[in-house]
Amino acid sequence: MKRAFVAVLLLSTACLHGTSLIQRKPDPAETRADSLYWNAVGNLDPANKNGTLDAGIASLDAYLASPGKLRHAEEASVLRSLARNAQQLARVEATLQTKVAAAETKPRTEPDTKTRDEDMVKEIQRLKDELAKANEELERIKKRLAAPKP
Repeated sequence: MKRAFVAVLLLSTACLHGTSLIQRKPDPAETRADSLYWNAVGNLDPANKNGTLDAGIASLDAYLASPGKLRHAEEASVLRSLARNAQQLARVEATLQTKVAAAETKPRTEPDTKTRDEDMVKEIQRLKDELAKANEELERIKKRLAAPKP
């Protein structure tokens, strides 16, 4: 009785999900496409020292171009987009590192001494003008204080 119930349960579950208990022969195109997808996933795995982003993207492109039903089309599209973004970020990072290294090795130069001297002369002249105005004001105050009151 239990065996019959389990058999009916399995059969109804298989029918409900659109599968049968009899294995169908896999389609070679689907098998090849799945192989391309899982190859791409393996290449994109950071733990895989032999995998590269370029190889992963190439496998995903081939998978997405495969004829027939693709079981992982959405995942492949997302992975391809992420892999391309990772490539672009790697290029930007390399450029930034190059520029930082170039800036660190570039000898630090003092500002142009001629420009610096001109700025100092201007500042000295400005201070002299301020001192002259202050002295003139002081002289006027002295004269006003020294003048006799009528």
